This record gives sequence, structure tokens and C-alpha cells, in this order.
Amino acid sequence: MTSFTITEKIIAISPQQLQQKLATESVTLVDVRELSEYQQAHIPGAILKPSSTLSDSDMKQLLEWENLVLYCRSGRRSRQVAEKLVSLGKQCVFDLQGGIIAWQEANLPVE
Repeated sequence: MTSFTITEKIIAISPQQLQQKLATESVTLVDVRELSEYQQAHIPGAILKPSSTLSDSDMKQLLEWENLVLYCRSGRRSRQVAEKLVSLGKQCVFDLQGGIIAWQEANLPVE
């Protein structure tokens, strides 16, 4: 059996890489911030799944989604969710470096 570290299964993605990925691939983009943060601004097409309220069924759903990209405000919460998913068996998950802060600093669109 091959050993791995959690970080090998979590792929950091820059805002520019995510923008390209969204333009060329089918991506499941999940915002793990709170509802109030999501309502202020979110990346177009993002699904809200607050990390503070993720249930077992939410985690099961995230495990099943392909080409999964997580983000939060700065990257801390999305990294925690990504690590949890990998510990549950997810083989690959993308994590937006710097979160929506970095996305907005790159002047990319929000809703």
C-alpha cells in the first residue's frame, strides 16, 4: 500500500488557475463560509456549505462530487474541510489559495 500525506491529495490552486479551470472544465465550487459572508460576495456558481454546520450527509455529498474546489475567506476553513475529506477517503480536492480575499484582489468577478 502506498503511503501519502494529506497535502499530496489537496491541491492548492491560485485565483488565476481557478478562473481558467472554471472556464474550461466542469467544476463543483463550494464556499465553506457562513451565509452572511456568502451573501456579501461569492464566486459565481459557488454552492454554500458552511464549514461550521457540515453534517455527515454534507460530507458524504462532498466526497461524491468530482473536480471539487473549496474556498473560504482566507483559506483556513477550506483547508480544514479539505483535510477532513481526505481523511474520509477523498482522493483529490482543490483548495483556493488565499480564499475569496485573493480572488477579489485579483479583480475576478463576484456576485
